[in-house]
Amino acid sequence: MKPLSPRSRLKGDPFLPNRFIFGDAIDQHGIEEYEYLVHTEQPSFVCRLMHRAIPFDGADAEGFASAMLFDPEENVSYYTCNDGLAMTDFVFLGEGDSEPTAGKLQKICDEAVAAYWAIDEAYKKNPPELNEYGRRPRQLDPVQLEDNARLQAVAELARAARDALDTQERAPQLIAHTHTALHAGDPRVLAEALFALHDAPAARERLIDTARALIAQPEVARPDGSFIPYELWAMPLLYNTNHAGDCWFFPRLAELELVLQKTLGIPYGKGLHVSPTLFTPDMLYASGCQVLSQLAGMLDAGEAYIPGDITAMRSAYQEGKQRFVPRMTLNWIVFAVEHDSLDTTLLTEPKPVLDALMPVIEAALGEYIDYAEATLFMPEPLWRSLTTGTRASNQQRLAFTSTLLDKRIGLANVHAHIELMPAQGAFQLKLQGVDEQDNDTVETSFAWLMTPDIAPNREAALAELEAILQIHGIACDTYQDRLH
Repeated sequence: MKPLSPRSRLKGDPFLPNRFIFGDAIDQHGIEEYEYLVHTEQPSFVCRLMHRAIPFDGADAEGFASAMLFDPEENVSYYTCNDGLAMTDFVFLGEGDSEPTAGKLQKICDEAVAAYWAIDEAYKKNPPELNEYGRRPRQLDPVQLEDNARLQAVAELARAARDALDTQERAPQLIAHTHTALHAGDPRVLAEALFALHDAPAARERLIDTARALIAQPEVARPDGSFIPYELWAMPLLYNTNHAGDCWFFPRLAELELVLQKTLGIPYGKGLHVSPTLFTPDMLYASGCQVLSQLAGMLDAGEAYIPGDITAMRSAYQEGKQRFVPRMTLNWIVFAVEHDSLDTTLLTEPKPVLDALMPVIEAALGEYIDYAEATLFMPEPLWRSLTTGTRASNQQRLAFTSTLLDKRIGLANVHAHIELMPAQGAFQLKLQGVDEQDNDTVETSFAWLMTPDIAPNREAALAELEAILQIHGIACDTYQDRLH
């Protein structure tokens, strides 16, 4: 190649660029919320492209429809269509008389929409090169603070909870101490601080509420010093299988991000990250849900939380498949979304949302496991979703069991025995009765789960179980507490 003089004109015959060019832009806050479209042919222009449905006459047409609109309050023109895209802030790059009419611009934008979706389809067929799992898997190594350090942290956290009740000015200190406890990696600190507050129930509840808020509405710090407020949402997923073995990592769950963005009206450019790891009750009970405290930060950084080695888990699953164990499993699909970017009004109609999500989930599960049937529940804020999933799982188990017992001996002859199993976060529910025809004792049992939480409310869970047994007409004879 030959060098060009700084004062010379550019030489050569360049290849003409593509007619439509789509891309992102960055400002001092990071990637801008909207994409840009560049139209390189005459009339050449640049505009912002948005994933937004703007109402217009004819939007409910069966086929493609579009319109040009003017907003006098904003003093700006819009192109909109019934394909979920809109364009605005048109800046024309030629002479003044080269600016097109609204009709001509609408036709160009119609063609741009077709090109945009063609590119989107091409990306799906040829995804960018990623590692094997799409995200960088990361285990959170268990941390055990030295006794002195742990006891000091427990004392400071308990004191901060008591002080926060006395004066509102101390609330930031409680938040800071709770945040430190959650991110230190030793779940005993929060658990022991709650135990230390057994004589101060109001302070204990204040600490629980603070921890729950920090987990469900985290602020993620990025390397550039900015903070992104997130919300954790979840979807309960029940599926039936006929064998042992558990699998919890499904990389293709990442494909839910595009579906969630479209079905829940999340603006393009807003943070939305789906965890490829399914969370089970056991995972959550083990740390009192504290494992979720770092999830949003990991997802925002392109990482995926994993509770163990993926290869070892899949090998164990293949071994477990050899054993016939009919069962139903409860899981949660958890995702992080930027604060206030999800359109909650779209959650009032479950069918279109679930119809769009379920095929993606079935494909993700089917890649690695064999299952008979799966049931998905609507996205909800984290703590509400944990309650929804636990109740649905418990009630389905009880409904199935009570139906069998009713056919065999009649529920009037069934008695329940409840035993608390604190380590499992559950009650062992034993249902038994006598078959009067054969004079045989019929007995079955299963774990009635408590909702995973910072500190599960055993009394409320027991009261709910007893009330449901009463609805089913099952007498509760005994209750045993295994606390020791």
